[in-house]
Amino acid sequence: MTRMLRTLAFALVLLPLVASANTQLTGADAGAFMGAWTLALDTPQGSMEQNLVLKEEGGKVVGEISSQMQPDVQKVTDVSKKGGDLLLKFEGNFQGMPFEALITLTPDGTDKAKVTFDVNGGQFTMSGTGVKK
Repeated sequence: MTRMLRTLAFALVLLPLVASANTQLTGADAGAFMGAWTLALDTPQGSMEQNLVLKEEGGKVVGEISSQMQPDVQKVTDVSKKGGDLLLKFEGNFQGMPFEALITLTPDGTDKAKVTFDVNGGQFTMSGTGVKK
């Protein structure tokens, strides 16, 4: 019984920490990241450009990603911050192949960012730069 009470107390202490880790960002939290961006990524097939728009919907930050290769807008609802970096997590599909992605934007001066696009937990990674439009 004592062990169960200790476990329950421990869970109650951790609950606010876990809940805050999964809380969506507001526009104020995302700050200078809000707005339209051009992401230029280096790939084995050459450079690729993507458009990213970060906006607030229902009090939460969402992203919309599109490119010439993938003109359908990919909506990203899992947007968070880690330190000064903005993280966008989503699942997509490219030519019938599903994938999980994590885009990390790291501030690099005014209206610029270093970009890392991680696919399937590190199986394929692209890097590049982002410029706010």
